[in-house]
Amino acid sequence: MRDAFFEELFQIASIDRDVILLMADQGAQTMKKFEEKIPDQLINVGIAEQNMISVAAGLALCGKKVFVHAIANFTTLRCYEQIKVDLSIMNLPVTIAGVGAGFTYGSDGPTHHANQDIAAMRAIPGIRILNASDIVSLSAFPHLAYQIPKLTYIRFDKGNYIALYNKNHNFLDGMYEVVKGTDTVIISTGIMVHQAVKIANQFKSKVGVIDIYQLKPLNEEKLHKLLSSYKKIVVLEEHLSYGGLATIVADMLADYSLNKGFLRIGLPDENIFIYGDRNYMHKQIGISYPQIIKKIDKFLKDK
Repeated sequence: MRDAFFEELFQIASIDRDVILLMADQGAQTMKKFEEKIPDQLINVGIAEQNMISVAAGLALCGKKVFVHAIANFTTLRCYEQIKVDLSIMNLPVTIAGVGAGFTYGSDGPTHHANQDIAAMRAIPGIRILNASDIVSLSAFPHLAYQIPKLTYIRFDKGNYIALYNKNHNFLDGMYEVVKGTDTVIISTGIMVHQAVKIANQFKSKVGVIDIYQLKPLNEEKLHKLLSSYKKIVVLEEHLSYGGLATIVADMLADYSLNKGFLRIGLPDENIFIYGDRNYMHKQIGISYPQIIKKIDKFLKDK
C-alpha cells in the first residue's frame, strides 16, 4: 500500500516541480524514483518529525505543495503542537502521510501503535482525515490532496489487501456502502473494512458494510441517508472506541436524533502491552474474527 501511495505522488511531482516530499528517515521502494529523477523535490530531515512539520510550514508559505511522511504515531502525536500552531493556525495546506495505522507495527509495542491518532487529529480545526482501506483508495488520496488543497492527514497500512474499489470510484463522497444489508450495518474504516466484509458475508444479506474513508469532515448527509434503512449499527475499528470512528458516528446519531441500536467494537481504554502480529493481538484484545462474530450475533438477538 505504501508504494502505491508514493508511486502516485511521484507521478504528480514529476509534472509539478512545486510538489515537495519531506520524510523522517522512513523510506519506501518508490522513493528511489524521487532520489534518482527529482532529487530536488525530496528532503530527508532525519528522525526529527517535529522539525519536519515546521520545515513543511516554511515551504508551504513559499508556495510549495508539501507532503510529509513518517510512521503515523510519530507524525501526529509527536508533532501535535507543530501541526496545531505551524499548520492549522496558519491555514497551510500540508498533507501528512502516516504509515502504520493501528497495529501495523504490533511487534514494536505501544510506542508504535497508532490507535489514538484519529481522536487527536479530529480536534485540529480545519483538518481533513482520510483512511485507506485498499490500494485503490490510497492511490486516489494524493490526487485528492493535491487537487483540493487543505491541511490533510492520510493514514494507511503497509500490507497488501484485496481491492474493494475500482479505479473509476469517486472518493469525494467520503464513504461507500460496500455491502448492502437489510437489518444491521457494520461501519468501519481502513483495513478493518476487510474484516467487516468477511463478517457480513457470514450473516448473508442481513448485515451490510459501510466504509468511511473520509473521517473528517464527515459527510453527514450521505451517512444519514445510508443509515435510514438499517435498524442497528455496529462500529468496528482498530482504534480506541472513544474518540475514534465510534464517537464520530455516535455524535452524528445524536445530532440527527436517530434512535438505533448501537454497538462499539474497538480497543479498550488502556495501553496495549501485547507484542505480536495483528492476528495475535486481535485475539488477545478480543477483536478477532470469531470473537466479533459472537458479539454481533448476541447484538442481533437482543431486542
